[in-house]
Amino acid sequence: MCIAYAECLSVNFSRNRLLCELNSQHETETDQVTVNTSETEDFIYIPRISFSKHIDVQAERCNNVTCSIGKMCVRHSLNKTSCVIARCIQPMPQPYIGSSAELQVDLSAFTGNRKGGNVGENVYFTCPPGTVVMGSPTIKCLANGQWETRPRCQVCLEASDPSGAHYWGTKSVTSTGKTCQSWSSQSPHGHSYSEYTGNYCRNNRNDNPKPWCYTTNPSVRWESCDIPNC
Repeated sequence: MCIAYAECLSVNFSRNRLLCELNSQHETETDQVTVNTSETEDFIYIPRISFSKHIDVQAERCNNVTCSIGKMCVRHSLNKTSCVIARCIQPMPQPYIGSSAELQVDLSAFTGNRKGGNVGENVYFTCPPGTVVMGSPTIKCLANGQWETRPRCQVCLEASDPSGAHYWGTKSVTSTGKTCQSWSSQSPHGHSYSEYTGNYCRNNRNDNPKPWCYTTNPSVRWESCDIPNC
């Protein structure tokens, strides 16, 4: 696959998963092509210059074949070639913002907006300011040329606001998984917080170390909510 792209200068090959990542740069003493994580520890770095000349000859048979954007020519036999999907050409989809009022998130700062990816590649993304990653910081480009899922981010507590007095997310469950009582309701727990809406975790009065809410459990009046730090 790398031979089909002039910008491909090297590959990382996983023998255990038969996965190949294409790189647009060479690895040097100061620049590492592969991010060192548990997912990439079995990768082998192979520079383009070391590819077999036989591969180059086979690739030349596709010189007269023009494939559409996102596809590449593959030779199946002496005279048979075809175009197969090789890239996710659409930008990475905008992130799902869990526990948030999405309109307040500056999605222009989402790094995935400008990235395509090669089939089989796990592409890293950075969440917008005020949010952090939910789960994996990568999504994969699938064999059908589509992204496997939307990136997932969630609203977090800024360092300047550790108690969440200005938290605007819409998380509505406590740290133990209890559903929050609506602030407009006085049942099962009466209260005086008439300025809040919905049943979201809040701490605008700064009367608790973390955002919190009354619960719908009659036996548990209130609990704190588990909001990650930015």
